[in-house]
Amino acid sequence: MTSAATALALTGVSKHFGGLTALDGVDFSVQAGQVHALLGQNGSGKSTLVKIVSGFHAPDPGARLELWSRQVDLPLTAAHEHGIAVIHQDLGLVESMTVLENMGVTSAYGTRLLAPVSNRRERRRCGELLADMGLDVDPNTLVAELSPASRAAVAIGRARRVLEEHAERFIFILDEPTVYLSLEESNRVMTLMRTVADSGSAVVFISHRLQEIMAVADRITVLRDGKVADTFQATEGNQRRIIAAMLGRNLDQFYPDPVKPVPAEPLLRVRDLAGQRLAGVSFDAAPGEIIGFAGLVGMGHEEIPYLLGGVDKPTAGQAELDGTDLLRLPLGSRIEMGVTLVPGNRQRDGAWLAATAQENISLPRLGLGSPWRLLHLHAEYRDAARLMTRFGVRPPMPRHRVAQFSGGNQQRIVLAKWMSTNPRVLLLDEPTQGIDAGAKFEILQMISDAANTGAVVLIFSGDYEQLAHICNRVLVLRHGQVTAELAGSDITEPAIAQLAQGDSADADTRS
Repeated sequence: MTSAATALALTGVSKHFGGLTALDGVDFSVQAGQVHALLGQNGSGKSTLVKIVSGFHAPDPGARLELWSRQVDLPLTAAHEHGIAVIHQDLGLVESMTVLENMGVTSAYGTRLLAPVSNRRERRRCGELLADMGLDVDPNTLVAELSPASRAAVAIGRARRVLEEHAERFIFILDEPTVYLSLEESNRVMTLMRTVADSGSAVVFISHRLQEIMAVADRITVLRDGKVADTFQATEGNQRRIIAAMLGRNLDQFYPDPVKPVPAEPLLRVRDLAGQRLAGVSFDAAPGEIIGFAGLVGMGHEEIPYLLGGVDKPTAGQAELDGTDLLRLPLGSRIEMGVTLVPGNRQRDGAWLAATAQENISLPRLGLGSPWRLLHLHAEYRDAARLMTRFGVRPPMPRHRVAQFSGGNQQRIVLAKWMSTNPRVLLLDEPTQGIDAGAKFEILQMISDAANTGAVVLIFSGDYEQLAHICNRVLVLRHGQVTAELAGSDITEPAIAQLAQGDSADADTRS
């Protein structure tokens, strides 16, 4: 049996930004027909390496790049002309346009000079590309109507069309494509990656979800502090080996010790809460409790934090916080009462990307107390630096714009911003997505600490393993209603998954 061709080989790659070493002598190679996982803590150098491969950054002198056994000059120009495409987590699709329009817009719809667009040819080519991705969808469908996994297929198909104009063989780099997806949608994207690799392309997969990595990757490379800490066949390692390489040490404990709340009267009472998909949910939450909410995509549980947090308006129901009618209060009043929402999509809803980390962290506390209170910039800076250090933001530089930080560090800034307000009710939508394994433990420990100080913690997540390890209770929703409640030793990952699936034949499986 002949070995697979080497699609990409980087040797001796270093990159410095002033006094900061982002990469230090990295060797990295990817084989055709394989999914190669690129892992590391936030700030380990993954993004810099991808930006060098895609031509965004020039490496320091001495680096060498070979594509399909042919040396290519660095810095790379026009990566797509070399058959390289980077698919980012936001996919870059226009939701208000059809699949056909999205597939053609980056390729001038197959036209040359002033030649007219052939709708028949466009539909045929679009259909061929989608079929190769295993997607059967009408090209006239709006992207907004597609499931997340189907959108990923469209993005990869579109990138492949661009590459075909310049190259015969392809390298796809998927940077956190599943970060905002449920477990079910993530599985579909992994199947898609496998399909792409099996067609002969090389796939680089960047993710913090170790279960996904072990399920789909053929080979794994781990970066730490800008160097290759380990590289191995997926069959030769496990999650512990990955984490040890990422941290430089073994992680003795993956999850914090369970919180044991003291019996008390409920602080939060919710009755018959309804929204677009939520069909009447009731529950009580006592101080110190951590309650998880799970369900398949579209089952309604993901609406609850935004209804209680004041972002969306319920269609019916009641919610009382310590006897106060919560749903009648505007968002600002809820924040003053200690209701804190950490949204799932940090870039869209959680952070002001153009502002500094210092400004973002200060935002929730502006206006609290006296409206004439002066803002002391030096105190604000010291406070932001302290919180960034506490939450492990690297580098802990308050005056850096949030857009300059990696995705995982942006998530830590968002958590630092809201958890520093000493909340009474903490609403967490996917709080650890995009976070590496070591930081995940630290953040979950901070969540546990908040519960131990008497906060009500509600976690809404598709990470059933995480819910099983940190929650006192888990409520499972289907079709907008609570269909099961697990407590104590009954909370296990398989139990949550089975209850969430139910008779999943009637679940939303749009493609």
